[in-house]
Amino acid sequence: MTPVPIRDVMSREFVGVGESDGLRETVALLRENDAGAAVVLRGDDPVGFLSARDVLDHVAADDVDDVTVGDAMADPPTTLRPEATLADAANALRRTDRDHLLVADGSGLIGVVTVRDVTTASRATVERVPDADGVTLESGPPDDRDRDALADGFSAQSVCEVCGGLAESLTNVNGQLVCADCHQY
Repeated sequence: MTPVPIRDVMSREFVGVGESDGLRETVALLRENDAGAAVVLRGDDPVGFLSARDVLDHVAADDVDDVTVGDAMADPPTTLRPEATLADAANALRRTDRDHLLVADGSGLIGVVTVRDVTTASRATVERVPDADGVTLESGPPDDRDRDALADGFSAQSVCEVCGGLAESLTNVNGQLVCADCHQY
């Protein structure tokens, strides 16, 4: 199986904002664009990232009227090249415990990859996931299954269908593949 490059699954359109932009105005821009996050840019260079979680954390602690994006932003996510694979993206997301990655080539920032992009693209590929009894389950559309093919070059990590997190192994619970944390609930 040929590894899928992230250039095939990344979003080329993303919301970009400046550090001095107001948080309230940025939230309005995110809602207008149906986006859950924005890349914070200084010129063409990403200097931060603003997710819905960052906004909520800041709103809970402060008055939003005088807050800028620079006050609320987090460090920019890991940046990968467009030829990196889904496995590279999944591993980077797991290592950093973030939901977004930036994609850049020699000319600069060209896109954003989310955990949802990786999950959706991975569902179209064959994954082997051991359940609690050690039985290996095949996932993906039934017509795409090739029981003899292994996901060469793909991570041994899989995406939990409840929380969207990456895990070494998943358990089949009521028809959903879930991580150990979600299985406890």
